[in-house]
Amino acid sequence: MSNSLQLAVNMSIYDGYDLEEALFSVKKCGYNYFELAYNLGYVSKVNSELFSEDNANYINKLKHKHNLTVSALGCTMNLADDNMVAAFKERIKFAHMIGAPFLNTCVAKKDEHNVVVANLKQIVPDLNKYGCILCIENAGDYDYNAFTSLADGVNMLNEVASNAIALNWDPGNMVTYAAHLDINQQAMDAITYCKHFHIKDVKIINEEFYFCAIGDGIIDYSEIVKQLAVKNIPVSFEIPLKMHRLKDSTPIRSEHKVDIDIIENTLVASLNYVKKLVNVK
Repeated sequence: MSNSLQLAVNMSIYDGYDLEEALFSVKKCGYNYFELAYNLGYVSKVNSELFSEDNANYINKLKHKHNLTVSALGCTMNLADDNMVAAFKERIKFAHMIGAPFLNTCVAKKDEHNVVVANLKQIVPDLNKYGCILCIENAGDYDYNAFTSLADGVNMLNEVASNAIALNWDPGNMVTYAAHLDINQQAMDAITYCKHFHIKDVKIINEEFYFCAIGDGIIDYSEIVKQLAVKNIPVSFEIPLKMHRLKDSTPIRSEHKVDIDIIENTLVASLNYVKKLVNVK
């Protein structure tokens, strides 16, 4: 196990918790990196104040206090929205302020493909200015199905034609929206185009999709994880325990936050699963 994997916690697992309490827990569970999760519709209270200089200063203070590094900013929104360019310029500047080299986002609906490509081209100068890479992510539900298969994502990359745009692949998303495709083969093939990767495992209960500790679901990550380490691609565990997806992929969020013991047990079990396969940074 000579190759090492940079492994972060996507903070959606702590939805509803105070950030300082959550980061203390991340460190307690044995991690050194975290991905902020400011995803519209998937976590609580996403607003423009989150992307302010004041919040950036607060996050920088907390990351130093807990000896953690920000690996990425999760900031899914509809990339075809009228305000997308302005909103994403705000997110890019914020990512730079907190030291996040990658911004991860799903895209839009299939019929909005051309608008997405045009909008992405408009934000490339800001990505280059601040030294960030935007990683588009395959759909986990029907609202983002402009990018479902690897071919969809590669076509979008080719149309934008910029090194500032790459993929953030999520096999768990494919289970909940495009399970007719070969989950593992698509993931292995996607790694070539990735600058970031989400590891998400899924259980199917009564034809609905629930997220779980890595290794406890239906996805075999053993070869995927090894290849990610070889390619030195940063990874985060995205395990949004507070939500699940219906049979048609509709996301349903619980009104109640998940018990902290369940969160920590899930993160420790997931880390132990990966540590059996590769060294972890």
